[in-house]
Amino acid sequence: MTQRLFVFLCLLLPLACHGAGLQGSLQTQWHSRYISEGRDNLDGDSLTSLGGDLGRMDAAFGVWQAWGNGSDYRENNLFVEYAPYLGDWNPYVNLTYLQFHPDDPDDLEAGLGVANHIQPWLTVALDGVWSKQADGAFYALSLISEREIVPQWVGQLRLTQTYDDGYASEHYDGPNHRELGVMLTWACHSAVNLWAGWQHSWAGEDVRRDGGDDLSWGQIGVMTYF
Repeated sequence: MTQRLFVFLCLLLPLACHGAGLQGSLQTQWHSRYISEGRDNLDGDSLTSLGGDLGRMDAAFGVWQAWGNGSDYRENNLFVEYAPYLGDWNPYVNLTYLQFHPDDPDDLEAGLGVANHIQPWLTVALDGVWSKQADGAFYALSLISEREIVPQWVGQLRLTQTYDDGYASEHYDGPNHRELGVMLTWACHSAVNLWAGWQHSWAGEDVRRDGGDDLSWGQIGVMTYF
């Protein structure tokens, strides 16, 4: 998928909602480093991303693309998701097709997870993903606290422990990394949110065996709803 085609698809999303009973969002974000699974994917380079989704009832379809700043890296994602609300329980299942440019092979991933609101301000979440290309899975257990600080300003604190089972590393299965994240969101308009966040990752045995270490990074972004 070319960059121009992807941007065109994102811009079509609001038009597709008109008169169709759909809801959606568009977002763009800058990441100071591209960190996933406790690993720096771009050797310190930053990443810019653009994404959008359309939803009806409990089902959604979305697209996401990211570009490396200072490198020729590009990643495209297409996904579908089903996420019903069952009282205090929020399960989901999704399927994502991933393209990595310029050299890495495409992948197909299946995700499954559930969150439970144990208090109005506290949520526990369990997430898992399986990769066809890696033939492995990755799991994350999170505690998430979210509170309104003042009107229109919401703060979030997240603590996550992860476990790798052949997804990020072929040579070791076990605790991957522990991560702490904070985020501040400003609802500057009824349909627009701005946010800024910071994360720190403590490398576990899985990351250290791959030559990784503790990492810190941040991001800023904007999202609009339609």
